[in-house]
Amino acid sequence: MKKLLQVVGISLALPTAMLVFNSCAAVSSKLATPERIEKLPEPIKSELKRLLAYQKQVERKFTQGTKKMLDAYTTIAHAIGLKEKAMKIKAEADQLNDGSSMDDARKALNRSSGLIKDIQQTIASGNAKEAFSKEKFLEGYRKKNEAYVIEASLATEAVVQAVKGVQAIKKASPMEKVLLTTSLDPLFFIVRDVPNFLANERTFDENCQKYAQVKQLVLPKASLPTPKPMNLMF
Repeated sequence: MKKLLQVVGISLALPTAMLVFNSCAAVSSKLATPERIEKLPEPIKSELKRLLAYQKQVERKFTQGTKKMLDAYTTIAHAIGLKEKAMKIKAEADQLNDGSSMDDARKALNRSSGLIKDIQQTIASGNAKEAFSKEKFLEGYRKKNEAYVIEASLATEAVVQAVKGVQAIKKASPMEKVLLTTSLDPLFFIVRDVPNFLANERTFDENCQKYAQVKQLVLPKASLPTPKPMNLMF
């Protein structure tokens, strides 16, 4: 039986087991050793190697996008006088580097989520009455949109790679399915969670534009990409 997963405007019909794979990913990852992978038949072996290599790219790109987004909110918070919140978010951003994992980035984002929500609500309500820096606000706004583009492109790429992975899984043996599922762990996080984050950011962008008008600041018109709808049923 298959369930339909709506992600980034794309319809993916995935095996039910794929929707619960997160619970076993940590265990099954121990099975994907180089020795075991080399013993797999083609084309499964090549597909698994490709997915594992792409997994590293996903982690690195997601971490970069998350760090830039946290830096952006740090700058915006400074611009509207929320210096204490800015310092807390900056501390989370500073912990992320090229060696950080996706899990590190997700935890940093989760710990900052309440602070980010406060900043968004302050902008939306127009209640930032303290010192306002046009230069800082513009800088933070630009950083935010740069981070958005990174995350949006990552979400689009992840969907394409996830489709390829699922197609390979359908042709695999039970053990091969476990190994391939492990390689899809970060991809399914991206296609499940990032679109919601991006939708929230588009709303925040609209509020930033309105807030800037009140402060007599003209922001550059943002071009925030949204992947085109596609129907991929299999």
